[in-house]
Amino acid sequence: MEEKQLTFSQRHAQKFNGALIEMISMALFAYGIVCSEGKDGKIALAFFGSLALCAPISGGHINPAVTLAMWLTRQISTGTCLLYWIAQLIGAFGGGFFCYMVLGQINSPMVTDLNFHWIIADLCGEALGSFSFILMILIQCNPKTTFSDKPIASIILITLSLHLSRCYTSHSGGCLNPGMAVALELFQVLKTNEVERLDSMWVFIAGPFAGAIVAVIFFKLIYQPAFNRYYKNA
Repeated sequence: MEEKQLTFSQRHAQKFNGALIEMISMALFAYGIVCSEGKDGKIALAFFGSLALCAPISGGHINPAVTLAMWLTRQISTGTCLLYWIAQLIGAFGGGFFCYMVLGQINSPMVTDLNFHWIIADLCGEALGSFSFILMILIQCNPKTTFSDKPIASIILITLSLHLSRCYTSHSGGCLNPGMAVALELFQVLKTNEVERLDSMWVFIAGPFAGAIVAVIFFKLIYQPAFNRYYKNA
């Protein structure tokens, strides 16, 4: 209702402000990931800070797979979805570049074993981890199913969900973020000429997007109806 009352210029300003903060938050998260040296606790803290920064303005996606889920549930328009994707890619690439300039290092997710069974295992891990993570986001973003209406509680729960969901992806490194994977891998290939890293990049794209789609279907067709029936009969 409130969105319809906004003028044309206000709606577009709101979209671009959201995209800008998504880009900045993605850059900070990318910087935090590279600095974390793969340590789960540090990655969670980097995500928490980035999410707390952008959640009030953009909704706190910081992930193209999350943006896809928000589009599928009609919480954002197609234009906003595309704008956020572009901003997230630029932000992640910029964060990788800044980290390289400051620290002289860069690292990105990579499937180290290209045997068929490991490719499938890593693809399933990225999909399952993204499913778990995005399902929690959908639950928290819905006023009827949320565990808490306090913003800080939601940020903590979503951060904890990311931390735990990465357990599904111990072999692939637990990226769960197509934008981060694409941007950091492309930057590392440009700097080191390790073109072979691109052979497995599709796993970090297809897995999280598949997980997001399944999470939306599960939430809409199973979780939400079951939740409503439970509280109706309680």
